[in-house]
Amino acid sequence: MKEKDAKTIIRKITNDVMAAIESGSLGQWVKPWQSFGFPKNVKTKQQYGLLNTFWLTDSLLRFGFTYPAWATEKQWNSLGYSLREGEFAKTEVLYPCHVKFPVYAQKKHVVEGIEEEQEEAPLYYKSYLVHKTFSVLNIAQINIPENEYDLFVTKTIQNGSEGINQFVQSIDHNMEESGVEQASYLIPLDTIRMPKKTYFRSETEYWATYLHELGHWTGAYHRLNRGFSSGSRNYAQPSLQVNLDLVENCNIENILGLG
Repeated sequence: MKEKDAKTIIRKITNDVMAAIESGSLGQWVKPWQSFGFPKNVKTKQQYGLLNTFWLTDSLLRFGFTYPAWATEKQWNSLGYSLREGEFAKTEVLYPCHVKFPVYAQKKHVVEGIEEEQEEAPLYYKSYLVHKTFSVLNIAQINIPENEYDLFVTKTIQNGSEGINQFVQSIDHNMEESGVEQASYLIPLDTIRMPKKTYFRSETEYWATYLHELGHWTGAYHRLNRGFSSGSRNYAQPSLQVNLDLVENCNIENILGLG
């Protein structure tokens, strides 16, 4: 597809984001892909970047798809699947790439004595960032049996918080609940302080916060010894990078970065 199509997509994403901000209704918006993760390419198993995430999520809503699993037709074919009869590509993804163009400099004039001679200037290339567009198909458009969806779609596990609770309890650490409105890791006491669970809007958010503080806890000098000196960035970089989707899915391996 042409570069101008990519510019049209980027312009529309920008306009949609600005319109949402100016509407003042963002507080009522609920992330539509929360239960199934971010848009992902089923062939590479990689999540799409920010612009493509906006665009593909918008496509889910516009075309009534449920699962954020995408790939090009060639990629689906390589996995042994084909397009459903009557279906066609309805959206695209952007792929940034650099294109080099030759730049011809003007000839230089060299004066030696009386005669003028022309010297060829070296040819060089200038790089430009452009976006190519590739058509992609949602899993709903492919002839995949429902019993094989689990190969490509991560579905929310009911009562996943029970597994998180068991994981946290298996770690020998100190934790105290209090009436304070702040979660923190108290370095001198080597203790995690958490607001009461009833203060949280959901159990998922409680466990996400708990695991975040547990990440800080791992940095103590007698554990990973990341250092908590004044101004150090290490305190703000816990070893457990917690994602609400992973907590909901009770995906311990991914939470720990082992997946």
